[in-house]
Amino acid sequence: MKRISLTVGLALALAGAGTLVVPPAWRHWQLIAAANDPVALSQLRLDDAFTATRLESEVDSAIAARDPELAESFMALAAERGLAVTPAQRQRLQALNDGAALRAVEDFGHGFVAGDRDSGAAFTGALVGDITGFGDLRDLAVEGRKWLGGETADQTVLAIAAAGLAISAATWASFGGALPARNGLSAVKAASKAKVLSPALTANVARVAAGAIDRPALNASLAAAAKFDFAATRLAAGGIVKPAAMTRLAAIGQDAGAVYARTGQRGLRQVLSLADEAGDIGKAARLGAAKGVSTRAILKVLGRGALVLGALSLSAVSWLFALIGYALALAMLAQRFGAWLGRRIAPRRAQMA
Repeated sequence: MKRISLTVGLALALAGAGTLVVPPAWRHWQLIAAANDPVALSQLRLDDAFTATRLESEVDSAIAARDPELAESFMALAAERGLAVTPAQRQRLQALNDGAALRAVEDFGHGFVAGDRDSGAAFTGALVGDITGFGDLRDLAVEGRKWLGGETADQTVLAIAAAGLAISAATWASFGGALPARNGLSAVKAASKAKVLSPALTANVARVAAGAIDRPALNASLAAAAKFDFAATRLAAGGIVKPAAMTRLAAIGQDAGAVYARTGQRGLRQVLSLADEAGDIGKAARLGAAKGVSTRAILKVLGRGALVLGALSLSAVSWLFALIGYALALAMLAQRFGAWLGRRIAPRRAQMA
């Protein structure tokens, strides 16, 4: 009888402990399982991070910052998760959108001439400049002359500009087939010039650019540019970046272009400011493909946590060990119960025999 009481007591204690241990431990286990899936990872983390209060604050901040795309992204995320946006916020967003047309025309012209990309229209203007070769030739001339003259040059901008000229030629030859990579590389160059890339990504891209430049090809390209021979300039530019570096830069451009297609210029800048390595841009592209308009809002709420699991905290490790201990305790209790049940059944079988 005492053994039965002890077993029942242990079962009740384990049941009580289970309500405390299992939910948080299971939550951490789900996060670990979703470590390589940015879509599942972000959805798990949004359960705790995205509240009605956070929604209201973020929409107000986006409108105040004159970022209608981000405000719309939060509204899309709110609809996905069953949260409501106030009518007043919708009216303010509409008023912001109504005045966007004139600003877009002005920004486009400034982007084409100066390479500024602070708004979507400015980025489009700069992108047209890069596709035609104007923007990349400008950057290649400025940074290339510094580098050849032994001055301090931005090798990242230099390598991307040269790679951009080569991809631009491929874009024209393929009737736009290489346009996503061209778009993405132009945005990465702009972010690098504006110092928007995260420190880790800056170092990562700089390592790719270091030693990537072929000096004779750069000399030939700049000499052709000085004669306004743009065909020869582009031809020579195709050999400025060494093949291994060209492959890596093209891959970065492809992923960045996919992010840009889903989230726009500002969304891509968000990603580039959060990414630690080129692989993170690819994860953001996967997130954008799955979540569409709401991607920017997810990145704003979760930051880098939308893309990577990050280091497990001591608390998370403790909960996982607690779950393992709980499972062992359940197994031991089941063993005791099985042994007790066996002792109860065996005599009855003997009597029946």
